[in-house]
Amino acid sequence: MKKYLLAILSILLLCFLLIGCSIFDTDTSGETDTESNTNSDTNSDINSDTNSDTNSDTSGSTDKEPSETGYFVATFEKSEYVTCEPYVGDATVSEDLKGVYYSSDTPGGAPLDDGTGKIWLTVKTLYPSYIISRLRVKGEYSRVENVKGDLYCIHNVKSDLTVSATMSALPKSEDKIFLNFGYCVSDDGVLKINWEENPEEPLRCVEIKCNGNVEEVDGALGGIDLIDMVENEIYEVSVRAISARRSGKTYEFKCSYMTGPKNVNFPRVEITTENYEWPEFEKATGKPSGTWGAGITNAFYEQCQVTIFNENNEILYTSPTKNENDFSGAKMKVRGNTSVTSASNQRYPYKIKLDEKADLLKGLVDREEKEGYSDKNWLLLNYGNYDYRAIGDAVADAVGTVWSPDYAYVSLYVNGDYRGLYVLSESVKEGNGEGEEEWRVPVDDSGYVFECDAYWWNEEFSFSTPLTENTPMHFTLKYPDPDSLSENSVQVELLRDYLIRFEEALMRDDDSYLEYIDLDSFVKWLLVSDYLCINDGGGANLFLYKEDSSDETKICMGPNWDFDSYKGDVYGLAVIRLTWNTAPFYYQYLIKKPSFDARYRELFAETHEILEEYINEAFDKIDIDAHYELVKYDNERFGSSLKTLTYRKDVFLDWLDEHIAWMETQFE
Repeated sequence: MKKYLLAILSILLLCFLLIGCSIFDTDTSGETDTESNTNSDTNSDINSDTNSDTNSDTSGSTDKEPSETGYFVATFEKSEYVTCEPYVGDATVSEDLKGVYYSSDTPGGAPLDDGTGKIWLTVKTLYPSYIISRLRVKGEYSRVENVKGDLYCIHNVKSDLTVSATMSALPKSEDKIFLNFGYCVSDDGVLKINWEENPEEPLRCVEIKCNGNVEEVDGALGGIDLIDMVENEIYEVSVRAISARRSGKTYEFKCSYMTGPKNVNFPRVEITTENYEWPEFEKATGKPSGTWGAGITNAFYEQCQVTIFNENNEILYTSPTKNENDFSGAKMKVRGNTSVTSASNQRYPYKIKLDEKADLLKGLVDREEKEGYSDKNWLLLNYGNYDYRAIGDAVADAVGTVWSPDYAYVSLYVNGDYRGLYVLSESVKEGNGEGEEEWRVPVDDSGYVFECDAYWWNEEFSFSTPLTENTPMHFTLKYPDPDSLSENSVQVELLRDYLIRFEEALMRDDDSYLEYIDLDSFVKWLLVSDYLCINDGGGANLFLYKEDSSDETKICMGPNWDFDSYKGDVYGLAVIRLTWNTAPFYYQYLIKKPSFDARYRELFAETHEILEEYINEAFDKIDIDAHYELVKYDNERFGSSLKTLTYRKDVFLDWLDEHIAWMETQFE
């Protein structure tokens, strides 16, 4: 019995000892738990809303001695990339606490040193495209919280702290973080920039660089009057939207405040886009192998207001509007392919589409008023400081082509920014009427205006024939609207079948090809190209048309177009004559036909002596002195050549004399 009692007593004694140890540990747990929960060198990931959650909030009392000042302080290690300052909110603190990172109950509140206080800091990077990626805190505290944006809070501070920060770059993106972006130069010379913030991706800031100066703007502002511009000075600007997650596409442009061109007595076009947004585009990618050219895609229209002035600064046309903020009367987009991708100084060619038909050349060119000249589609071509449009159209008129697009040299302003000398031109489009009333490309409702197109791969609709199937050139439609047709539509099949029959006849050793094409139009087109020695065998310049879809009408060559590769080899002819691999079009076969060659020689004999007369008449219609004044502004604005149109014309005529003399040896 005693044995059992001793055993029981031993067990009770052991239990008592164990309980006693537990009670002892609880009494000394303050220092031990504080040691285990103190982050002596914590790397806090600040990309989440709350950080260092592994440090529990130990708001209870501590055995640590109170500080002499009655609060704990943080010291921020200096950095050339990061700035930090105490955050006190709206509170007013005493002089001795200003600039001090001290522990308190609230921002700028009463100092605390009992382990329940917090320290608030505003930590920013000096570069907006970087973020605070890590806050390193040495000392005793529970956790670090990224309250919002650049505001951080260190909880339950129980000792003096040392804080430092590291940065990481935001990922770059070519996406548009802005919903829209635009800029303009006001009439009084203020550079205005505006944007629309995407509510799904709020902005940290908008970074604006102007001639080397950097300014960070609150993205919620939606715009800024950036600078009062100095007359004729060039400003290089880049604008970038920066959100919390990424750094977006950078918009780069050059602009100037130039009022001088408006004082020159010369026709002028002024365009203002809605929200000052400039038409954008993308370079086309993924083109089929073996194709030519550098195309563009996603060239979207921007709504705009268009005003045209004559040489006396009188308004000839304004796109119809309901009020000054109405932009429904017109829209514009970037047009072209290689002419766009090779354009310098962002001087792109544009297409203007009016809401209501109008003749934008009325009052600018010498022609009778005619309802048929009114149209919705017009072009602004970016070669107004060159002579080749005037020369090319003059040569076409001398040769007697059915129709050449009318044009006028103009100066251009877009959103108040002077863009230089342009050519305002009719586009190649279907026309109507008969005889003297005929205008543009004469086709009826069942007719066609089409193109042998190097950029067919960038169009939604195209078709080929046996001869063009394996070449860089396919056919695209200008009329009828390809959106209303399909490749297998009856109207397209009729045209394709007609072209196939023509190609078969072209391969025969006879004149059966003449049943399918209008001989004179093909001869005239080639002769114009030979006179100018066009060095372009597959550009966007091969327009054709057919009056209707019946077999009663023949295929005609359309107007000569795109003269910018003129004046090639003085002892050579147009590249379009070369081999199929070099210039896959019908002329290399046509020039071998005796009937074609005979008509070509006749036309050459009839026209080569009158070319200079037509060219001089074309230049007489242009105010050369006023044009040269604008050339000076172009040179100041864009670094353009200072050569006058007269100089360019004279150089061309000297070249032409030698060229014609050589052609006479070939075609007499």
